[in-house]
Amino acid sequence: MILLLSFDVRRRGGIERLTCQVLSSLKSQGQQVRLLTPRRLGPGVVGRLLGRVRFLLELAWNLPQANSILSMHVLLLRPLAWLQPLGSSPQPLRCWIHGIEVWGEAGERLGPLLRRCDQLIASSQFTRARLLEGNGPWPPISVVHPMADLIDPSQPNQPLPPALRLLTVARMDRSEQYKGHELVLQALRLLLQNGQLPDQLRWQVVGSGDDRARLEALSQKWGLQHWVCFLGSLSDADLEGALRHCSVMVMPSAYGIQSDGRACGEGFGIVYLEAAQAWRASIACRQGGQSDLIVDGENGWLIDPNPADLAQLLLQLANHPEHLAKAGRRAHQRALDAFSRRSFDQALTKACSTPLTA
Repeated sequence: MILLLSFDVRRRGGIERLTCQVLSSLKSQGQQVRLLTPRRLGPGVVGRLLGRVRFLLELAWNLPQANSILSMHVLLLRPLAWLQPLGSSPQPLRCWIHGIEVWGEAGERLGPLLRRCDQLIASSQFTRARLLEGNGPWPPISVVHPMADLIDPSQPNQPLPPALRLLTVARMDRSEQYKGHELVLQALRLLLQNGQLPDQLRWQVVGSGDDRARLEALSQKWGLQHWVCFLGSLSDADLEGALRHCSVMVMPSAYGIQSDGRACGEGFGIVYLEAAQAWRASIACRQGGQSDLIVDGENGWLIDPNPADLAQLLLQLANHPEHLAKAGRRAHQRALDAFSRRSFDQALTKACSTPLTA
């Protein structure tokens, strides 16, 4: 039996969705899997603490029965370190690593937990490389790219809108201002100042968070309200429609290590893959897990996090929409060839069947 540890899968976060995909994939291969999550048992601090206590009790009960353990986040290795001695014998331990939680200072701080594992599974070659730059030694690291199940890639391509329609899908949090919202605003402002901003261009921003008000205020301050529309959170069906009817996905999420040691950037960036499944190319930054998916100038564009570079690219695409159509077709084909459900199943099977010494 594989013991699968994750966060509350009732939430819509990326790790929670990936957990459901891993669970489905392993079960489809005939594996017996038991999922444990620290779910809240009521409101407030008390509900959270009760949920954690129940999680520890369930973990203690199930640990002796497990043949192997897969943790979907490094932080879930902590309770496991306390309880694993309860098992009849040490079980092979794997942990999925995503991005910012193991880059920079976090990787150094949580390194002892990661080094307890027999194997790590990284969401991208980029994340694998960043961790290997830190102080090892590290266990073997396999790469399993996440899959996307929002879009049915077999659906036909929708015609590009007559004018350039940009789409960004990302949370807007003050603590994570690396997604590139302000960079896009700066690029549009630059085009407006130079008299080059097409009147029919539109930028649709999907997402919520405590930084939204500031970004909307910047849009107003810089006179961009005619071109920018904040849509808030969307249902899956509405998000699919937005992806299928945009011109290009724009999320110039920048990788970097901040002065306090915290990292920023995309471990993979599932929205780029969702756009590709909808026949749409993406604009992203050069460094990050998105570089596993996007080949610059082929199925999308990778830029430096510079407003002038983005402004120049947007102007070029507005004047040459045929580049968007060609890149969108290539993005769709790459999604089918290398990032399909079948590819995910095969990579996960290979990673989880690697012989390990417990």
